Amino acid sequence: MNRRRKILIAIGVTFIVAVAIPVIRHYQLRFAVESYIAELKAKGEPMDLAQVIPPPVPPEQNSAAVFLKAASLMDTNWNVLWSNPPPAMRPVTPGKAMIGWQQPDIRGYDATNSWKDIETALAKESEGLNLLYQIADHPTLDFNLNYYGGVDKISMSHLAPLRRATQRLSAAAIDDLHCGDTASAVKNIRAMIALVKGETDERLIISQLVRIAIASMGASVTWEILQDADVSDDDLAQLQRDWQSLEFTSPLEGAIMFGRVGQLQEVKQIRRSSKKFDELWGYFYAPNASPNRNKDLFSSQKRRSLFLRKWDELRWRWFWSYQDEKSSLQAFQVVIDATRMAETNKAFQSVESFTVVGLKPWQNSSNGLRNVFSQSAFGLDAALRRAVRIETARNVVVTAIALKRYELQHHQLPATLTELTPDLLKSVPTDYMDGQPLRYHRNADGTFLLYSIGEDGVDDGGDPKPSPDHSQSSYWWQFGRDWVWPQPATAEEIQAYYASKAKK
Repeated sequence: MNRRRKILIAIGVTFIVAVAIPVIRHYQLRFAVESYIAELKAKGEPMDLAQVIPPPVPPEQNSAAVFLKAASLMDTNWNVLWSNPPPAMRPVTPGKAMIGWQQPDIRGYDATNSWKDIETALAKESEGLNLLYQIADHPTLDFNLNYYGGVDKISMSHLAPLRRATQRLSAAAIDDLHCGDTASAVKNIRAMIALVKGETDERLIISQLVRIAIASMGASVTWEILQDADVSDDDLAQLQRDWQSLEFTSPLEGAIMFGRVGQLQEVKQIRRSSKKFDELWGYFYAPNASPNRNKDLFSSQKRRSLFLRKWDELRWRWFWSYQDEKSSLQAFQVVIDATRMAETNKAFQSVESFTVVGLKPWQNSSNGLRNVFSQSAFGLDAALRRAVRIETARNVVVTAIALKRYELQHHQLPATLTELTPDLLKSVPTDYMDGQPLRYHRNADGTFLLYSIGEDGVDDGGDPKPSPDHSQSSYWWQFGRDWVWPQPATAEEIQAYYASKAKK
């Protein structure tokens, strides 16, 4: 064999090896993803779209059309109901809140409205509000979302009107209490809770976060009605049933499972389409490109040359996408398992420990093409944290209602929460932070202390002073070392509050 022939053979072998190695690696990565998906299916995990979308709602039970009609009738301009609405459970000092409906006016950051202003504005909304009241009788909202069209194609246009409608109902309830119309206030609160319940089965994580946000508004308005001496036991019993019918962790689990399947579909679509690749990551390469949904994700990354785009797409399609897809599936599974733990043991401390350990492999991963999907899945634990917070808040609200009912029936507060069972509660509601009953103490002055121990897992005896980590909750009364259901602020405390605001 001559020298030239040997060189050609060596070049040929090198070429074959150079081609074979990436091809083999591609199929190794692809097989790893397919094997993991098969493993999840064998464990009973729903991995097909038909398994994770909600069942259709019969038209006669669906209140979506009623809601959309109501929303269309509501003023969306910047008016008193949006810029300076009546306050509900406004914080004054740690553990104390202002009774909004008892105040002589409505003071905001840069404006003061009269109750007459509120009543005039609400009168313009009366037709829409009357439609919203109907939803309490059929609290199911199915907006016929196209779950089969891809996550990025699903319309979310109904979510902003949901929050807007909740704000209107909140304003109406506070105004009703100010006018002494307790029954109408209850009707408004029931409509707020019905909107939360109506969205239970929607399979978008953002939808579940909106549910949590409007439930928080409902909790504040419920606090306001509990300060009304004229509220009846029958009305409170109905509100208690409404609050008890809500759930948050299980619906979030359904949304996360849909998100997992939706992401699988999205990755497949991007692998098949350069256009899809550009839609998602074009901003990363072209200096003059319009921002897209990954702008924030890549904000810490330097722009890459447009010349490298095709090279990066090839590497992503053959290698990086499979590594990222498997990591994303694993991260999704960690949060899904954690959500199930929260449903079962109702103890955030053990759930958080499980989540921290499970997500540790992706904790310090940098943003970029190699792990864009796994980084997205990594953020799901924040949604779970919010769900557990609102589960805690719901249990506190239910307990507070039961305490008010007990006081109406017995003309005094119970010495312990066990006295509320079984007549008013089947059992003492759980503190979702540690799985133990909520903490309660009857004070000598006729008030009470009701609280959760908060996310640090430490019982500080009902200390409402701010926690060092103020970012741990979006509900102000859950800022404290313990999450204390507030007592009404005194006139002096309210005056001092406004005085401090005026100085600022």
